Amino acid sequence: MCRSSPPTTSEGRDLLAVFPVLALTWGVLLSSGAERPGPSPSSSLPPVRRLEVGTDVVAPPSDIRISPGRATTLFFDARLRTEEVLLEGRERFHRVGLADDHLVLVPSNTFRQGERLRLEVRFLDGAAPEQLVFWLLVDPTRGEPQVEVFRRVRTAESYRREVEELRVRLAQALSELERLQSTGRISAPVEELASMLGRSLEALHVRSLVFVDPQAPDLYTKAVQHVALPSQWSALRLSIASWLDGMGWVASGGSLTRASGQVLELKPPWQAAPLRAKAPQDVVVLLADAAALTPGRYTLKLWDARGRTVTVERIEVK
Repeated sequence: MCRSSPPTTSEGRDLLAVFPVLALTWGVLLSSGAERPGPSPSSSLPPVRRLEVGTDVVAPPSDIRISPGRATTLFFDARLRTEEVLLEGRERFHRVGLADDHLVLVPSNTFRQGERLRLEVRFLDGAAPEQLVFWLLVDPTRGEPQVEVFRRVRTAESYRREVEELRVRLAQALSELERLQSTGRISAPVEELASMLGRSLEALHVRSLVFVDPQAPDLYTKAVQHVALPSQWSALRLSIASWLDGMGWVASGGSLTRASGQVLELKPPWQAAPLRAKAPQDVVVLLADAAALTPGRYTLKLWDARGRTVTVERIEVK
């Protein structure tokens, strides 16, 4: 029996030469698993966390989780004052990388689960908030690789509107005090306050202050302002909120201490209504001496009748 011969044309010879190469390549791909389906790399990575912070944010950001031996990178939407970044326990970190707009942290194995460390950063642009405080929580299994921080900055126009609103409210309060005084229903302490307010509200100074809130379990501070009518009166105005509903916290006393340890005398604090959950309430603390609040750092403590205390540290007066 005759058997047919393979093609002898040049095209046939080229095909025969290519087939072994294709077979070899296909075998290598199969043996290496290149064509085997597998999970997408992104499906196993923790999501990037976005934090929005600012004076109009109801609650402060929750803890940022870090894990020993793993990097956590914080990206910011503004340039940092790199020389003023404060990291608690910095010497215990394996690596700390700091650039104009981001911070890389690699904790060492000396950290234990549940430790909380304070991180404080400041910004170059001068917008509010000028300073932010974060809490780093050591968690060996749930460290966050990337956190992006965005500020809701306040414009000069928003501050101007707030000052004007405060002036209007002070003028209304003064008018009410005069009415009460004319009817004989005003008390001596309120008379003293009315005289301190004076009539020249155009000279009123309002300045937002940088501070650190240690974040008590039930209470937190959103903002601190210095409000003053030079040579007449000086006060601190705080925006305080509660994590819990029905707490009923009302400031009844307070202390203001300089970094040197000197304690300044305060008038009894004023608060319009008890705190409700996540509903900020203004608390005003009048200084006994209008000229006592000089440039420097202070710690303010406020407490209610049950001894529940709000502490505001490193209030910076310039």
